[in-house]
Amino acid sequence: MKKPLLCVSVFALFLGFGHAQPNAAVVINPAGSCILFDGDGGIVSTGDTQIVATQSQNGNTSLKCQATGLANSSGMAVHYDIDDNPILPGALLCLIMSPLPPFFIVTEDWQETVSSSGQATLSCKFKGNQ
Repeated sequence: MKKPLLCVSVFALFLGFGHAQPNAAVVINPAGSCILFDGDGGIVSTGDTQIVATQSQNGNTSLKCQATGLANSSGMAVHYDIDDNPILPGALLCLIMSPLPPFFIVTEDWQETVSSSGQATLSCKFKGNQ
């Protein structure tokens, strides 16, 4: 069964990793917007973001989108991932959009943590052969 494609995060920036040094980090601040969950399970689009991108020696890329001021009435940190999320457990993918080919890159390897104070970090890992 095909998994539905739903944006957990939208990074509308081309990061140019083809020319980046392995293990180097690129920090983009402000970084446009990310779409993620708040601590109460709602979907939030925020412009208060920072993206940190790193690439490993094997070409894998990790992107972290950080945002502040998200709702979280639970009083504790909340964790989401592909199997544990309020919309499509087992089927929600992380997506990067780029103005250059391949235009869309998706992964099942993502997690998000929203602290009790509303600070969120969404991490998506992409294999080098995507």
